[in-house]
Amino acid sequence: MTRVPVFVLAAAVAVGALAGCGGGSETASKADYAEAVVSARDRVDFALAKITVGQGSLDDLVDRMNGAADLIDAAADDFDGAGTAEGFEDETEKLVAAFHQLAAGLAGTAHDASQPGMESLITGTNALQFPGWTKANRVLASLNEQGIAVEPISSH
Repeated sequence: MTRVPVFVLAAAVAVGALAGCGGGSETASKADYAEAVVSARDRVDFALAKITVGQGSLDDLVDRMNGAADLIDAAADDFDGAGTAEGFEDETEKLVAAFHQLAAGLAGTAHDASQPGMESLITGTNALQFPGWTKANRVLASLNEQGIAVEPISSH
């Protein structure tokens, strides 16, 4: 009987495990992909809606914006790792980037508004616009045209 060194077995197991996990670039069925798109969109919409709930101080609003940014980043990461249906690689990349851009925009605005003298960035307006929101909705509209039934992210 031939003995195989332990490190060779460990390396073989590690390679097999890596091959099985796909590293986030797995191919998903169109139905699974559609479910992942809708889930990510719903999570982003939920995070944005949470910002508008409450009538606390500016600090509370900044905290809600930062919390929403964290939720949106997590939704983007989860969506990115869920796998992509064949033919939707570009849309996945664009949607993940748009979600991350939206999260960064929220966090940046929250940071800027929390600086002394900058409160009017938030308190002096009844609406904010973020390029990431617009880009995400463009990708969602494109996906909808390609047969992935998904609504745009609401304005809150």
